[in-house]
Amino acid sequence: MADGYRVNTGELEAVVKRLRTLQQGLGECGSTAKYNTVLVSDDFGANFDEAKKLFGAHAQMQQFLSQHIQELDSLINDFGDKTHAVTAAYQAREDDFVASARTIGSGGA
Repeated sequence: MADGYRVNTGELEAVVKRLRTLQQGLGECGSTAKYNTVLVSDDFGANFDEAKKLFGAHAQMQQFLSQHIQELDSLINDFGDKTHAVTAAYQAREDDFVASARTIGSGGA
């Protein structure tokens, strides 16, 4: 592939590895947001509007975090799967090129 371009598949895999590490942290964050911040409405006080609004805001934030962490998780999985497929395709192409260069270099057809 001297006249073409080269893709650093190792760097692609390194990016996926870093994203998977981030994904683990997001999973922990999502679990914490979902299960370790459970409150009841009385935790903010009772019988006044601000307590109800604060409780509602807390519930909305839990839902927001959960939804976005799930979306990021899905995005990272999709990117990782596609990157793996691209890396495998580039590696197969490189292997084919090396094999054909050896065949040509050894005088075979």
